[in-house]
Amino acid sequence: MTFYQQEIGKSKYFVKDNILQIYPGEHLFIETEVKDDKIQTMKIVKENKNPLKTIEIEFSQKVSGRQNKGMTLSVSNPFDKNLNYDAIINVVGKKGWFETSIIPIKPKLKNFEMWSQPIITIVLNNWRFDK
Repeated sequence: MTFYQQEIGKSKYFVKDNILQIYPGEHLFIETEVKDDKIQTMKIVKENKNPLKTIEIEFSQKVSGRQNKGMTLSVSNPFDKNLNYDAIINVVGKKGWFETSIIPIKPKLKNFEMWSQPIITIVLNNWRFDK
């Protein structure tokens, strides 16, 4: 087993309109503006001052004895509707990006997505509500 480690400074998070890229160890509050049942804008805030419109995201890695024990992405849904998004991952030892399945988040709840392989970074996009 090969152990990979890389120090990565804080990302700028949004690589394009509502397309979020995060790395293990990051914990974010994303304040949204919703209009006509669509998420119009998203921005990173330091604290959750508007809990009815702020999505909380945490991406973490469990490690034991220099071995990966799994990756976890938690996303909270502050809205009254199911929240959906798409995700692609960049995995250690593989070239390129890979789609990964995501379960819709029920209103006012938090979802946990888990992977066994070490993930370098994840991109979350196409944020939307169920019709």
